Amino acid sequence: MIGLISNSSNPVPIEAIKIALPIGIGLASAAYLTLKAATNDGFSTDMTIPKASIRPGDSTHDAEYREDQDAFLNRCEDEYGPVFNIYLLNKSLTVISGRQTREVFMSEDFSMADALEEFTGVREYFKGVTKSNHDIDNRVIHEVVRDNISPNLPLFTPRIVHELERNLEKELGTCPKEEGGKLVENPMKILQEMVASAMAVVFVGPEIAKSRKIIDTFITAAIDFGKVLGTGNRRASFWRSFVNRTNYRVHNPLMPHVETLVKYSTPVILERRRLEAEANAKGVEWKRPDDILQRLLDNSEKYNLVDLEDVCGHLMALILAAVHTTTDTSTNLLYYFAAFPQYMDKLHEEQQQVLDAIQQEREQQRQELRQKGEPVDESLDPAHDRDLTAAAIKKMVHMDSFVREVFRYRTERLTLVHRARRNVKLSSGIVISKGSSVIINMRSVHQSPEQGEDVTEFRPWRFVGKTKAATKAGSDFLSFGMGRHACPGRFLAIQELKTVGVMMVSKYSKIEIQDPKKTMQALRSTIGEPTYTGLTFTSR
Repeated sequence: MIGLISNSSNPVPIEAIKIALPIGIGLASAAYLTLKAATNDGFSTDMTIPKASIRPGDSTHDAEYREDQDAFLNRCEDEYGPVFNIYLLNKSLTVISGRQTREVFMSEDFSMADALEEFTGVREYFKGVTKSNHDIDNRVIHEVVRDNISPNLPLFTPRIVHELERNLEKELGTCPKEEGGKLVENPMKILQEMVASAMAVVFVGPEIAKSRKIIDTFITAAIDFGKVLGTGNRRASFWRSFVNRTNYRVHNPLMPHVETLVKYSTPVILERRRLEAEANAKGVEWKRPDDILQRLLDNSEKYNLVDLEDVCGHLMALILAAVHTTTDTSTNLLYYFAAFPQYMDKLHEEQQQVLDAIQQEREQQRQELRQKGEPVDESLDPAHDRDLTAAAIKKMVHMDSFVREVFRYRTERLTLVHRARRNVKLSSGIVISKGSSVIINMRSVHQSPEQGEDVTEFRPWRFVGKTKAATKAGSDFLSFGMGRHACPGRFLAIQELKTVGVMMVSKYSKIEIQDPKKTMQALRSTIGEPTYTGLTFTSR
């Protein structure tokens, strides 16, 4: 069994760090850093790749791209084809479009993690709170999700549903039509409570999740993580990344959250150990808690975890990513419900039909057991006939299509920067040289003819009747990447997102945007970008 508490090194006073840092850099290092900051890695050395022209008066492509992303890409694709160079986000980037995007995702010679590090310095952010798995290509987080979360969604879903329902009632509750509904200025706060509480019971179990301090630290950690990542508009800056990495080494904002998790986990783990020892002494099997914390403790050697602090560091990385992204996408989903109210009734109708069918099926099973004179199992208790199980949610295909279409429609047109680790020759013959970066033209994929008709319009039933589940990553749906590096947490994220959607449709007949003029900004906002208008909810 993994050790509980490790030895912590003595902290260095912050004032001492301020003094030592500039001295420690040294003249040679400072000269190197200055040269590094002043020189951009530049475009690929392949001179056959055309450079997109810059508008008169502009020094980069940023302004033209931000004014109208589709118009900018239309111009560039018409003039230069599917691959061209641009200067965006303070970075020389090669735009990759269409079928060649798959080659970027499937090649181990391209790294999105390396590119993200260049923009944010995020590796040091996580390295500072963990003691193992520091190899830059380590996949332990992927393995933990793959082994413990995705296969167990049917087990976790009832807990998720319970926490989402409980917090939705507490934070929003009834919004009477007679009173004009209820205006929520910042819907994200409600979703933060719902998502953080749901993730807490999955990752650390109900004993720890009941602490208000734990929920607060999960929410705050996710907000802090959002600041680390920034929005899709974040510009590359060598100096900012260097300063971030330096700060994370000496004063990591994630560490207090990990310490809180260790503090509240320790007594629970000690009690679990006592109960396990007691069961072993009696020769009976101890029922192990089904949460990710326990699974990591039980499999610490498999995942190379050294002590409880290390376990909690890895757990916090999982939790804050889950809370940050799911809170954002769930909030965005509500704005889509508000922008397209004509689809709410269909989603509600589907939900009732699915639950009616399940209720009838269970009643038939009960009757068959009674006819045979056999007892009715607790699993067939009529009180649970209309529960939102994983199986029930899976049958709500219109909700699944709605969610996938939200991702398709919302996606930033140019995103998912990858850095070449060595020279890479694509199927078209172009070469992306080592050290240069490519950016994915999502528009060329998400608005391709493969998506059907009216690709520039929001069509929520676009994927109904097709093998195009919202979790299915592939060359025609890149929101979660694809291949070996596809987001492993997408199954949990989509399950929770659809559950939120089902609950909202079930409880509220109408959701309205406070300021309709900000509708398009809300729909097209990137992850981490605030929406400056509230929502009014009206109960059914």
